[in-house]
Amino acid sequence: MDARKQFTISVLFFAAIALLGLTLRAVPAFELSLNFKNFLHAHSHVAFLGWLHGAFVSFVSYIFLHDKLQTKTFKFIYWFTIINIIGMYFSFPIQGYKLFSIIFLSLFLIGTYFFLYYFFKNKEQTEKYPATYKFIKAGLWLQFLSSLSPWSLVFVLKLFGKNSHFYKYDIFYYLHFQYNGWFLFALFGLSFYLLENRGIHLNRKQVQKIYRLMLIAVFFGYFSNTLWANPGIFFNILSMIGAIAEIWALFILLQVLLRYHKFIQNIIDKFSFQIFMLVLLTLFVKAVLQFTGSVQYYADLSFQIRDFIIGYLHLVMLGIFTPFLLILAHEIGFFSLQKKSFLVFYTGFILTETLIFIRASLIWFGIQFPDELFSKILFYLTVILFSGVLLITRDVLKSQKIES
Repeated sequence: MDARKQFTISVLFFAAIALLGLTLRAVPAFELSLNFKNFLHAHSHVAFLGWLHGAFVSFVSYIFLHDKLQTKTFKFIYWFTIINIIGMYFSFPIQGYKLFSIIFLSLFLIGTYFFLYYFFKNKEQTEKYPATYKFIKAGLWLQFLSSLSPWSLVFVLKLFGKNSHFYKYDIFYYLHFQYNGWFLFALFGLSFYLLENRGIHLNRKQVQKIYRLMLIAVFFGYFSNTLWANPGIFFNILSMIGAIAEIWALFILLQVLLRYHKFIQNIIDKFSFQIFMLVLLTLFVKAVLQFTGSVQYYADLSFQIRDFIIGYLHLVMLGIFTPFLLILAHEIGFFSLQKKSFLVFYTGFILTETLIFIRASLIWFGIQFPDELFSKILFYLTVILFSGVLLITRDVLKSQKIES
């Protein structure tokens, strides 16, 4: 089971969740009689676990487990997790958060523990890529921390109920330590890999500073997920510290990249470099939004106007992690990303995000945007986004076919 095939399977999940996303946008646009919440559960779980988690794991495996991918143990762990993701994809729409979907999710989490154990037992090349390993190691442990949330939900539900603050705190804990923990640390680590793999010896003090700031950012940043309950100014301050730490870390990362920017432009193609700059810019936008959200007024606003949350999450998942994973796969040689495919995808992303944030802003200022009109326009713009995902999937499958 080579890492390239792992990435290909993750992209197939990307296409599958894009189809679910298009279906979710079609429900209000055409008044379809589908259980929106159930389909949303499938969309979000497979987006996190099938696409993003799976893709990041494929790169981690490629770099640090390269000689272990053909072992029976690794193959078992990998297919065990894949089968359970497929199970979630079909069980959530049918029954929602009930017996079978919970079983599949639980088994998937156990599979990640197997991978964690296997990784630390068999890791290779950690001395060759010290900065990369530092962030990947932390990211995997943050993923483990995030996985404690689903196990605790049973006790939270029994003790406090589904409508309690603690239930929401638990859900947000899981999301936060997934995308602000595991995924974001993996992004930093794999960014350093592009440099270390080309023979650049990074400044240890700078790497250590970024690392410490990002740890502050992820642990203090969690408190931004509690502000909707207005727990007190102390939590606003903690949240603000987390956002400032992330912005500071990004500025240091920018310094590192600027130091080597001429070299970087020579080792990756021009289009990849442009996308990477877009990802970096979007990371700054994310951090600034997180800082703004630490102010109670804006925290309340985000909670009251759901479009702000939806727009923010898609900004992170589709505007940061997805483009980064695609250019990394392109540069490593997993597939050849075609400019047209990415531009269709990114155009769809920009147009849908713009519409979502426009409606949210209009609601903020007390201006009504007709729901039916919004739903119809959003659906047709999502068709563009979906088409881009299909084109990217075609590129990946075409590359896989050529290689085989």
